[in-house]
Amino acid sequence: MIKQTTLSWLYLCGAAACQTAWMYSLKYIRLEDLKALRWATFYRLDSGLPALIPWLAYVLFGIINTVLLAIAMRTIPTTTAFAVWMALTLVFLKATDVFWMKTTWSWSELMFILLITVGIIGLKLVGPTD
Repeated sequence: MIKQTTLSWLYLCGAAACQTAWMYSLKYIRLEDLKALRWATFYRLDSGLPALIPWLAYVLFGIINTVLLAIAMRTIPTTTAFAVWMALTLVFLKATDVFWMKTTWSWSELMFILLITVGIIGLKLVGPTD
C-alpha cells in the first residue's frame, strides 16, 4: 500500500505541474488569431501554429491534469488532495514567474510560499494512513 500512496502523491504533483502549464497556455491563447485560422495555413510556422499551439496545450494539459488528479484522489482524501494540488499549483506558478518569466519577488512572498509548503507537509504528515 505504501507504493500506491507514494505514487498517488506523485500523480498529484504531476497534476499540479499540468495545472501550471494549463494556466500559462491560457495566458498565450489569442482568440482573434484562432478565429483567423484557415485550413490551408493552420500547420505553417509563420501563420497557423503560433495561434494553434497554446490552444492545443490548453486542451492537452487540461485533460492530463484532470486524469492525474482523479487518479490521485482514489487513495488521498479529497480535501487533502485538493488543498495540496492547489497549493502546489500556486508554488509552481510563482516559481515559473520568477525563474522563467523573470518577474520580481519579495521576501514576504517567499515567506508565504514557505507557509504554503509547511501546510502541504503538514497535510501529508497528519493525513490518514491506509
